[in-house]
Amino acid sequence: MDRNRRSSKAYSSSGGGAKARKKGGSALVGVIYVVLASACYGITPILSNAALRGGFPGEFVTRVFGSSKLASALIASPARALSNETLVALCMGIACVLSFLNAMLSGKKLSVSGKQFFHLSVLGGGGLAATLLLITYAYLYIPAGMTIVINFTYPVFVLLAGILFFREKASSALFISLFFAIIGITLISSSSFSGRVEFIGVLLALASGIAYAVYFLAGKNSSYAPLDSAVSAFYITGAAAIISFVAAVAVKRISIPTDGFIWLLLLAEAALGYIFGLRLLLAGIRHLGSAPAAALNTLEPVFATLTSMLVFGEAIGLLKGLGIALVLLGALISILALRPQRS
Repeated sequence: MDRNRRSSKAYSSSGGGAKARKKGGSALVGVIYVVLASACYGITPILSNAALRGGFPGEFVTRVFGSSKLASALIASPARALSNETLVALCMGIACVLSFLNAMLSGKKLSVSGKQFFHLSVLGGGGLAATLLLITYAYLYIPAGMTIVINFTYPVFVLLAGILFFREKASSALFISLFFAIIGITLISSSSFSGRVEFIGVLLALASGIAYAVYFLAGKNSSYAPLDSAVSAFYITGAAAIISFVAAVAVKRISIPTDGFIWLLLLAEAALGYIFGLRLLLAGIRHLGSAPAAALNTLEPVFATLTSMLVFGEAIGLLKGLGIALVLLGALISILALRPQRS
C-alpha cells in the first residue's frame, strides 16, 4: 500500500500537473468555442425574422441604404414571407448540403454506425428541429421576450439531468452562474413582455427548453459524441430538415421562396447558425461538458440584444443593461469554475 501511495504521489507531482495543464487548455478552447457559437446564434434571429417577414423593416433599410434600388429590394413584403416550418426546413436543408461539402473538402468520412445514425437522427436532429419549431409556435401565444426567458431555462434541465443520469459534477459556482444568467435574461427580455399570454404558449416554450436540453446532453453523452463536428452537423441538420418538412406538409404551410434575396437570407442563416455555430457548439460541449457549455451559451441573448441595437437601433435601457451585466457575470463565474485545481 505504501508503494501505491508513493506512485500516486509521484504521478500527482509530475504527470498529474501536466494533465491539469492540458485540461485547463482544453477548457479555454471550449470556452472560446461556446462564446463564438453564442455570437453566431445571436445574429441568426435577425435573419430569421427577416425571412418570416419577407425582408427588413423599412426604417432600418432606409437608415443604412438610403433610397437606392437595393434598399427597395430589401424592404419587407408579406408576399414573399415564409412560414415557420418552411423556414426551419429550408435552413436545415441548406445547412445539410453545406455540411456535406465541408466534410468532403476536409476529407471526412460520413460513415457512422447504426446506433450513431439513430442517435444523430432522433436526439440530434429531432432535438434541434423540435426546439426551433416549438419556439416559433410559442410566439403565436405569448410575447417573444417571455418565450426567450422560458426557453433559456434549458441549462437548468441540462444541469439536473447531467447530475442525475450522467454523473456529471456540478460546483456551487455553476448553480450561481445559472441563477445570475436566468435573472439577466429575464431583465433583457422584460421590455417585450407586453401582450397576451396563453398557457399553451408557456407549455410550448417550456417544451422547447426541454428539447434543447436533450440536444445538449446528446452532444456530450450519446454514441455520436466522438464524431467530428462536420460529420455530426451533416446528419443532425439533415434529420432536422426532414422532420421540419414533414411538419410543414402536415400543417399545410409550405411556402417555397421565389425571391433571390430570401434565398440569400436562408443561405446566410444556415451557414452562420447551423454550420459555424453548430460545429462550434458541438466542439465546445465536448471540451467542457454539457452543463458548463449550457451555462456559457446563455450569452446568446446578449449577442441577440446587441445585434438588434445595431440593426434596428434599439436602445438598451436600464433593465436591459443590468440584464446584460448579470449574464456576463454569470458567464465569468462559470469560466472561473472551469479552472483546473492543482494537485
